[in-house]
Parts: sequence; C-alpha cells; structure tokens
Amino acid sequence: MMLNRVLYLLALLISGYYAQDTTTISIADWNGDPLICTVNPSAPTTSDKPFPQFPKQAEFTLEAVTIRHVDNATLPSQLTLFQYLYDFDANKLIMIRNNNGFIDVEYSYYENLKKSVYIRNEFCLVVEIEKDNPIDGTSAIRSSNGTWHIRPLNEFLLFSSNDPRQEQIRPRYLGESVVRGIPVDQWETCIINKTSLRTIKRTWSFARRGFVTPVGPVGDFAHPIQALINASILYPNGSQFQEFDEVFDVYAYRPGIVESAEQLVPPKGVFCNSGVGQQLVSLQDAGISWPERFTVRVEASSSRSGDIQKFHLRYDRGRERNTKRIRYDYLPRNGGDYVSVIHDYGTNLTYNIDRRVGTCIIKRGVDFPDVSPTRDPVSFFIKHENELISSRDRLWEYNGLRTCRGNGIKCATLTTAINNFPPIVEVDTGMPTGETWDSTNAEYAWSVRSPYSRPPPDMQKSFDYPVYLFLRFVQSRDPSSPPAFNSRTEDIEYEFYEMSYETEASDFDTSICYRSRDFEYLHLGFTLKIDTANAIDGNHLDRRFLQREVHATLADRMDIKYSRISDLNVFHESASNEVTVLFTLLGPTPEPESPTGVSNTETTAAISRDTLQSSINGGKFQFSMKLSNDMTTDVLFTGVSGSLKSSKQIMSSHAAGKKSYNEYYTSGAQAGAVIGGIIVGLLIGVILAAVFRIWRKEPMPDIKALPTSFSNPLRPRDMPNNQKISFYNKKSAAEEKPTTDA
Repeated sequence: MMLNRVLYLLALLISGYYAQDTTTISIADWNGDPLICTVNPSAPTTSDKPFPQFPKQAEFTLEAVTIRHVDNATLPSQLTLFQYLYDFDANKLIMIRNNNGFIDVEYSYYENLKKSVYIRNEFCLVVEIEKDNPIDGTSAIRSSNGTWHIRPLNEFLLFSSNDPRQEQIRPRYLGESVVRGIPVDQWETCIINKTSLRTIKRTWSFARRGFVTPVGPVGDFAHPIQALINASILYPNGSQFQEFDEVFDVYAYRPGIVESAEQLVPPKGVFCNSGVGQQLVSLQDAGISWPERFTVRVEASSSRSGDIQKFHLRYDRGRERNTKRIRYDYLPRNGGDYVSVIHDYGTNLTYNIDRRVGTCIIKRGVDFPDVSPTRDPVSFFIKHENELISSRDRLWEYNGLRTCRGNGIKCATLTTAINNFPPIVEVDTGMPTGETWDSTNAEYAWSVRSPYSRPPPDMQKSFDYPVYLFLRFVQSRDPSSPPAFNSRTEDIEYEFYEMSYETEASDFDTSICYRSRDFEYLHLGFTLKIDTANAIDGNHLDRRFLQREVHATLADRMDIKYSRISDLNVFHESASNEVTVLFTLLGPTPEPESPTGVSNTETTAAISRDTLQSSINGGKFQFSMKLSNDMTTDVLFTGVSGSLKSSKQIMSSHAAGKKSYNEYYTSGAQAGAVIGGIIVGLLIGVILAAVFRIWRKEPMPDIKALPTSFSNPLRPRDMPNNQKISFYNKKSAAEEKPTTDA
C-alpha cells in the first residue's frame, strides 16, 4: 500500500512537469495516439469478411487484468472478475463485480436512467446512467422512439457501430489465430475521444464457426473469447500521460439468459432509495396483508448470536369494538418454563402466565421499555408490531420474486427503509444509549399456499403465507464518509411457520389468573333447543361457527366483555334434539391498582348469571344460523327455560346414554362347542403330522391293519418274555369249538 502511494505521488510530480509545457495539439487534426492506433475516417473498410452477428440476450463471465502506466511508472496489476447479464429487449443490465473478494452488484434500468449499485450486498447507492459516451459501452443511447435504451451488444462490447448519430467504430479483420487453445477469428478496432485525448485499441478474438463449446457448437452468433486492450491518455501538448494494458478473458458465454427471474432479484434486505419518481406501495397494494386473526410459529436468529429463539404468536383484532389482543409463548433465555404473555389492548392489561406452575402476574399497560433486537428479538417484534404487522403506509418497493428456503418456495419480496429506527440499547446493560440506528432496511417475503387456486370473483389473487422478515440495522461511524466503508451493521431474521387464519377464544384464556388469584368465577351450563330436526348432526352446520355464535350471544345477553367467557364447550347427544352448552363465567376484569384486584365498574359473575338466567327463562336467548347447502332456511337455536345450572348439576343430571345388549347361551350349546373344538383339533394335528413327514421326505407308515397286541415293557420279573397284551378277550376252553380238517 505504501509503495502504491509513493508511485502515485511520483506520477503526479511528473505529470505536473509535463503539464507546464504550453504546446498544444490541433484537436481537429488529431486522429489518435500514433503509439497506439490512429483512425482515418476517409479510408473505406477493406475487409471482405462479414461482421460477426450478436444476440439480443447474453450472459458471460469476464476476467479483467489491468496494468496501468503513469508516465514512466508502472502500477501493480489489478485482477477483477465480472459477470454480465445483458437483455436488450428488457432494456436492463445486471453486472456483478468481484474485486479482491469485495462483491458489488449493479442493476441498470435504462428507461429511467438509474443504476442501483449494491455495495457488498449490504448498502445501495443510486446513480445516474451516463448518456451518449462513445467510449463507454454501458452508456445509454436514444432509441428511434426517443426513449433511452441500452446499446446493442456489438456497441456494448465496443466492437462496431454504424449509428450515424455517434462516432463510427469500424473493425478491421486481422485473420485466424489460436487463443487458449481455441481457433479464433481476430478483429481490431480503434476508438478515439477528442475531448479527453483518449485512444483505445481493442483486438477481439471470436471462436470460429463450428467450434464446440460447453453450450454447443458455435453457430450464427459470435462467441467472444478474448479482448486485448491498449489505451492511452495524452497531455494537450501531445505527450503521453497514462497508458493502460488490459486483457479481457471471456468465460461461460451464452447467447441467452438461463437464470430465471427469481435468481436475478437484488440482494436480500437492501432498500434502494432512488428519489423522485420511485414507485412505493403499501403491503396491501402488493396483495400482502396480515389477517385480523391468525396464529403463527416464529423462529428468530441474529448476526450477534447463533441461538435461535422460538415463539408462538397469536393475534386477534376487531372481534370486539376497538379491541386487540396478542399472545406469545416463548422460553426465556435464562431458562425456566415456557411463559405465556397476553397483551389485551382493549383493557390495557398484560398477563404473564406460567401454565406449568399455574401462576399469573397481571400488570397495567401493554408496552415495555426499548430492547435490543439482537438480544431480545421476541420482545422487539411484539413492541414494534404496529410497524411490522399493522403498517398500511406506502413505504415499500416491490423487488420481484425470490426463491426461499432453498428452492422449494417462491416468495414475493418487498423492501423499505425506516430512518432513525430503532433506539440503540446497550446489550450488556439493557439500557438505552440515547442514540438510534441511522437506518433500518426491512424485507418481507410472502408466498402462496395454493398458487393454482382461483380467488373469488370479487377478489384478486393475494399472498397468504409469510415466509420471513429480514431487518438490517445500519449506523455510520463517520457521517462524512460513504456508509459502505464506514458503518457497522447488525441483522435479524424472523422466519414464519405453520401460519393459520383461525384463532379460538381459548387462545386468549385468562381463567388461570382468576383461579390462582382467587377471583370470582362460575362454572355454568344450559340447554339449547333446535327447531330443525337432525340439523346439528348433518354435514351442513359448521360447529366452529356455532361455538362462536354462542360465545357472542352470551356476551351480548349478559352485557359483558368477550374475554369474560372461558372454557366454552358445545356438544350434542343423538338421543335428543338439544344442544348442551358448558362454560366458565369470569368475574370483573382485573384491575391491579384496585384494592379488590378487579374492576368496580363491571358486574359480578353472580349478577351476570342472573341476567343470563332471566334472558333464557324469558325466551330472549336465541339466534339463528344458515345451513351451507340451504342458504334460504334459518336454523333457530333457543335457550330452554329453567335449564341454566351449575356444570356439576348439568353433568349429574345427564341420564341419556347408549343402549347395552346381553346375549346368553344354553349349556347344550356350550358342550357342543367344546366337543367340536376337540374334533377340529385332532384333525388339524393329523394333517400337520402328515405335512411334517412330507417336508422331511420320510415315507408314510405301511399299516395294513391295526395291531392287535404289543409287548408290555413294564412287565413284572416273573412274567415270561413272550407274554403280550392282547386287544381281544381270550376265550375259555369250553367256548372254543373243535374244528375238523374236513
């Protein structure tokens, strides 16, 4: 680094010496540096070789080696890698630059003459695209309809130009050669700029037709392989100030773009503020919106910690007038049990519940002090949910589709920047420093769970599944320096899983607080009668809607808050055409600053029960629902007079149940079953013995007749050996009849 500075200072001294020469050259007669090349506008093109043809789309990688000579000093060479994605019809250019491991990405939008430069994939700088610069192929030109446009690829590469509105570039064919082992045709061009006294000579090498490349044989379109550049800048007196030698090696050239649109989106989590004319939208304008009620599981990770903090978020807004409730369950960093926190914005109360132990802490207020987002991402998300969930301002820029979680999900991405947000909190002490981050870049990614489904006729297709929220916090150490080189950043990412648009009243149940703190509550039950037979057991009455309707009617008839009804259960027995409702009626809303611990302006549970009883007995507790297969018929539910009782009375009075049947068998049938079993067992034994002999390949016993006797192995010692046991009764001598031989 020190050597470069010394050489640079030496070059300045030498250039100052030459600049003192007052001799000037004639700009009108100057046609280039004779040491590089010169241009003769009057000389016709002598080559009979047809010019190479170029496609309207191309992508390639370019390795550039640059050696700079300043007067008599040679600076160290520099290696830079470029990747270009060129699209003439789309009027856009994407260039990725890798210089010593520092990667910058440029997105050029020629219709707006804006170029977004993403520095190190963390910062964005919006600059103007240069216009009508004959020695800059990336500069814009006017099209035939008067709009600004990217140059054709032959002009983009500064190979040739026949546009009469600008300097002509006429290549000269040099002949055939071999570059990197590839047979090529070589062309030479000479470009001069009389304003800056710059001369550029380029020797382009294109693969010859028929040469087989990794993407196929070379056809009608040119396939660039290499460019050798020699350029110089002169002093007004004609002496040479700088000389450049560059080698451009082109790799992986394709006459088209194979990447999909999802792979060409800008870097993640970077917002580009292009100023006046930038089209900013709200999340709702882009078809992205959090519903009024949802549950989702969230995993948060940050650049400061490798740990992943998980929490389950439940959100309910608008179920009652001017109400909003948020519940999140998480495991604290310091260990312990899972904690459930419920923020009730309607009553301005926060419940901290340990559901394993059964304890509950109630405090006034739903806000808490500033926290470090990387240290406590759960509390940070809840504290700023109004900016992160409920935002309806036009602050977002649509960045297109991006592949998420590998390549399995396609997400729509929107980015924004929030200045002077959030407050900086010291991580070790947890105390605010009094400063804020200069800016926070945010990127939302949403997807569609059923991409091929059709929306209702009166609605448009929208994104219904959040995938992630990425936040990058930026603070500049020195405001006078560019933020890309003098800033510290931290980031945090929230990933969302198992999104559901359904929430139950039990998700925000606080009855455990009433039991643990000995507040008033009652377990009650009553019966509803249905005017349509078998409607409750069909497939056309939504049980979830039925439970919500019962809940809303209970709160309305007792004139109490929705949250004071807990543990609601609705079930039906087929033996009757009635519905049984069981629920817990909670007492007045807690009030931490009150001596009694509850509100003195709300009715007690006992008074609310009496009000409900009067409504049921007076026939005023009723509501109707429609069947899904018949929207013209109302199913009326009416409270049965005198049915309101405690839950214990309801359960003990239920006598309806399933019928039981007893079957009896006679003793003869039982004996027959035993004998039949014995016979079947003997037959199975004989069959198995035969199969066993066949398997062992043993012959079957040759039994002509059953034996009539066999020797007794247990005979007494005084019994002769020839004594046998006979199966026949031996006849006496008198019974034997003499026979004759006649």
